[in-house]
Amino acid sequence: MKLSKFGWLCLVLTLIASLMHAAPANAAASKYSGGLLDGIALPTGSAIGQPAGNAVTQLTDNNPATLYEVNRSKLVWHTFSAPEKISAIIVNKYTSHEAIIEFYDANHNLLLTYKPVVNDGVESLPDPVSNVTTVVLKTSGSFSTVAEWNVFTTPPVAPSVPTINWIQAGDKTVTLEWGSTGAKAYHVKRATSPGGPYALLAPNVKGTAYTDKAVSNGVMYYYVVSAVNEAGESGHSGERSIKPDATKYTGGLLDGLTLKAGASLANPTENVRLLTDNNPSTAYEVNRSKLVWHTFSAPTEISAVIVNKYTGHEAMIEFYDANNNLLLTHKPVVNDGVESLPDPVSNVTTVVLKTSGSFSTVAEWNLFTTPSVAPSVPTINWIQAGDKTVTLEWVSTGAKSYHVKRATSPGGPYALLASNVKGTAYTDKAVSNGVMYYYVVSAVNEAGESAHSGEKSIKPNATKYTGGLLDGLTLKAGASLANPTENVRLLTDNNPSTAYEVNRSKLVWHTFSAPAEISGVIVNKYTGHDAVVEFYDANHNLLLSYKPVTNDSVESLPAPIADVATVVLKTTGSFSTVAEWNVFGKVTAEPPAENILLTGTAGDARAMLSWNMVHAATGYNVKRSDTTGGSYTTIATVTSSTYSYIDTNVVNGKIYYYVVTALHEAGESANSNEVAVMPKAGDNPGPEPGEPGTPGERALLRITLVNGAEKEYDLSMTEVNAFISWYEGRAGGTGPITFSIDKHGNNKGPFKQRKDVIIYDKIITFEINSYDKGANGSLNPAESH
Repeated sequence: MKLSKFGWLCLVLTLIASLMHAAPANAAASKYSGGLLDGIALPTGSAIGQPAGNAVTQLTDNNPATLYEVNRSKLVWHTFSAPEKISAIIVNKYTSHEAIIEFYDANHNLLLTYKPVVNDGVESLPDPVSNVTTVVLKTSGSFSTVAEWNVFTTPPVAPSVPTINWIQAGDKTVTLEWGSTGAKAYHVKRATSPGGPYALLAPNVKGTAYTDKAVSNGVMYYYVVSAVNEAGESGHSGERSIKPDATKYTGGLLDGLTLKAGASLANPTENVRLLTDNNPSTAYEVNRSKLVWHTFSAPTEISAVIVNKYTGHEAMIEFYDANNNLLLTHKPVVNDGVESLPDPVSNVTTVVLKTSGSFSTVAEWNLFTTPSVAPSVPTINWIQAGDKTVTLEWVSTGAKSYHVKRATSPGGPYALLASNVKGTAYTDKAVSNGVMYYYVVSAVNEAGESAHSGEKSIKPNATKYTGGLLDGLTLKAGASLANPTENVRLLTDNNPSTAYEVNRSKLVWHTFSAPAEISGVIVNKYTGHDAVVEFYDANHNLLLSYKPVTNDSVESLPAPIADVATVVLKTTGSFSTVAEWNVFGKVTAEPPAENILLTGTAGDARAMLSWNMVHAATGYNVKRSDTTGGSYTTIATVTSSTYSYIDTNVVNGKIYYYVVTALHEAGESANSNEVAVMPKAGDNPGPEPGEPGTPGERALLRITLVNGAEKEYDLSMTEVNAFISWYEGRAGGTGPITFSIDKHGNNKGPFKQRKDVIIYDKIITFEINSYDKGANGSLNPAESH
């Protein structure tokens, strides 16, 4: 076919036009090209559809060196000839300048406002936008300087490379997060050596976070992330490495959470992650104007805490319910150790970490429903020996209880002497004078037992300093009796190698709980120093001022001094350095008469004992005999807050007979009822007293009497067990005919204590409903008689 002259002319003109619009030879395809705005001159003005001035070509010229400023009075837009579907965009703007893109349909309805999440990278919209007729570029600030802008039906290039900005390890878990690059998805990859090779761990992750639970504790892992869209995959992010591990900071309610911080709970101003990242090398400062808190989605019970803070800094934790009522303020007793609260706190909705000083730098914080690790190792900070007695004390580590162990050679092996001791002191009376003993203490909670404390050794002995009324007591010291400023133990420790200085501004004294009659004294003081002992009655009248005539020997007073309430040691010079002091005589008042109801349970090579609290007791003696009725030997003395004891120095198949007495300054109470226990191999009576798993910490005891009356008491399980032991003893024809029940919180009026006395033959039946303390009032029926 031949072309006419006119046809040839048209062909030539078409070729010329195509050459005029062709890209320069040096223009290569880039992330700015392949879009719907390629090379288009864009109208600009103060409102869409109202162009003013020349059209803008700098934003679509595939040249980031050319720029255009968009401001509040100057938008840039383009209207398509037909509706388009847009799935991705790119904006290259100056750093810190803000830009947004708006998408409108043919009726000028706003379909989407989108703020780019990354600068100068192709990013996918959350979802493709259909029926777009007009796209608008504007600023969200006063102005934005923009180099390039385009929109795409399909992304022409892969997204920008992401950056991992957070990585955190826990117990068999690693969490990583990265900054969004507007990708359609992300690939997470992992290696076990730096630099790879990386295995694909999680493809097409839609968000910007991933938790890897296919890890082993103690192994170092190396992670990278890449960004993906329809055009392909970006390069790898920078590598981040971490080693997961189970630590004392993991296994809690705050593991890996983002906490709130601010001046008040109503005004959070920042998010905090450094306190819950299982990384004690990172820290956050809490101050008077900045609290840290977390609110749970549902009420929670909390039984233990950990706070790792800088030395010398103070921190405290507050627990609130859903109505913002303060349930508990707890100041940790140990730093950087899991510690049990005095009692579990139920119905907790919000927990707050704050400082009790001007500021506190805190590395880690967590809370536990049940402790995840054993408590910190305790330290024995006091040991003292007397006549067939050793007393030791240790620093609290916030444990649920403590085990005391003893050996007769340094380094052990140690035998369990007393388990689940609730306080921080123990008196060992199962010792012989002249024998060196070696003690350690361990801390216990639901997660297990700590390592042993450092060993302390001592040799009990009867000396001229023992057998007095001040044996092992903690004395008061200060400028006057009305102003004690410190406690003194060195004068009553049966150890003349320790000493304390008494001076004109510092007296030392002790006030008895009941009047005493004193007949003798001993003072061991440094040569050339003078000391006097003063005796006062309850009305602070001076009964006698006595200056010892000999040093370091027991001497009788001219006559016994009766009705002594307070004894005072002072100097007649400028100061006196004193090694030991004691007074001898007797307390004239009788100890309070109050029943002790003892129960005993056999186990495998152990006897478990428990008893009721006795008002004003200073401690309890646990005694044992090989025959019923005694004679009894004291095997342990426990603190006034301890109502249980486990005797592990027993053999299976042998019957042991136990009683307990209460100690008062006025003396020792009568024996409790006797219980017989025969340990037997294989016996497992359940958790030891105070150990987790004991069914019900408290119970409602409901007693029905023969006259139809019902009495109900909210008691500890120790008290309930004592009642059962008494009842079953009476059913067998032994024990008293009455039982006294402490009414506890019902002590209305000026009474220290109120009791109901129950008569055995007036009881028709009784019912026990046990419950766990703080279990939201729910009751679990246990038994009835």
